[in-house]
Amino acid sequence: MKEPRRALVTDRERAGHTQESLATALGVDVKTVRNWENGTYKPRTPDLHRRLAEELRITRRQLTLRFDHTAHNEIDPPDQLAEHQARPPRLASVLEEALDSEEADRLSYSLHWPESVDHSTLDILQRCLTYIRHAEDDTSSSAVIPVVGEVQRIANSFANASRASIRRHATGLLSEVEQYRGWLAIPSRDWHTAQRHLDRATVVALESDDPLRLSTALSFSAYSALRRFDLSSADALSEAALRDKRVHAGLRAYELFQRAEILARSALRKASVALLLSADGLVEHLPDDTDLPSSGYWYTPPFFLGQKAFVLRALGDYSGARQAAVDCLAEMPPDWSESEWAARRRELAGAG
Repeated sequence: MKEPRRALVTDRERAGHTQESLATALGVDVKTVRNWENGTYKPRTPDLHRRLAEELRITRRQLTLRFDHTAHNEIDPPDQLAEHQARPPRLASVLEEALDSEEADRLSYSLHWPESVDHSTLDILQRCLTYIRHAEDDTSSSAVIPVVGEVQRIANSFANASRASIRRHATGLLSEVEQYRGWLAIPSRDWHTAQRHLDRATVVALESDDPLRLSTALSFSAYSALRRFDLSSADALSEAALRDKRVHAGLRAYELFQRAEILARSALRKASVALLLSADGLVEHLPDDTDLPSSGYWYTPPFFLGQKAFVLRALGDYSGARQAAVDCLAEMPPDWSESEWAARRRELAGAG
């Protein structure tokens, strides 16, 4: 028996897991967890590797390092895991890869002189955020949290120093960054952090009178409540998210599917089915991909098939839910279907 891998044990304890609770969360037995910790073998699939990293609240690259030099039971070849473990982005690499040299210089100057920020500077920072969102698809929520934290600090300084003429633009962008940071805390079930950022996103969106960002923050708060099985809060938040009609059709479709799932879980079947039909109708008339907002590049028919699958499952139509999840994954781009956020869709597609 190898010496216990203290790093894994420490990771588990810091994440608030016992061996038993970690095994339950991952759908494995306790012996498997013990074997990971004593170095007997590693997670056997990329998906299990990803889910273990998520539960331990570390990056997949960090988890790979924990298992380095384990020799007995081999897992998938390193190159097979590598495509799921791209290097976490850092602000310097984001500036280099997302921007041209003139834009990077302009943003760097504004970091030292935030009072010089104008609409163009905020658009540059928005492109950095968009780049990070796509990087998350290739890595994980935990991998991009550090760089999103850096962008949040920049957006906050820009909003605080902004002139009256650009304040709404600056606070709107800050709301989006806060909303995204809250979203990233949900996969690791860090509910306190998620709610803290989503609450601030809501307040700042109100300040900027930005209906899209306000509605998004409320709907993400509803999603967080739904994942915590707090149906009362989820119901109130989703209802609030739907009040303002001045939002993109893609966000409206997302919110209708979300509310349909909440109503189905609350045993309001008739109302849920009516909203499901409305959401389906809206998806059929979504704008072209080129007209999607940068924060909602995922507002596409394949993505919404997954949302429909969750509603059907809540309604008790398990075969329909599974087929919708299968179709969703088949129609998604490969980097989406294999991403961390698509894990629940993969689980539903594989359900018996």
